[in-house]
Amino acid sequence: MITQETREWAAKEFGISENEIVWYNFGSCYDRIVVTTEEAAKKVQEKMKGQFANGGMYHGMPLGNYSKTSKGEFDVMC
Repeated sequence: MITQETREWAAKEFGISENEIVWYNFGSCYDRIVVTTEEAAKKVQEKMKGQFANGGMYHGMPLGNYSKTSKGEFDVMC
């Protein structure tokens, strides 16, 4: 479940439409966002360029990587 406040923040933060956002998770080492289009995933990827996960098993991994889910959505590390 995503709150309207989080949806609005993420849309503004990544320059994507609110209706493209399916889910957002705030994590301690990195966050994740699930979006409906590859175009939106690429916008998040571009915003995260040069940033890295801070801690955990993905420590040092570049952020912005995304994969297509079984539902056809795009899950992006951010």
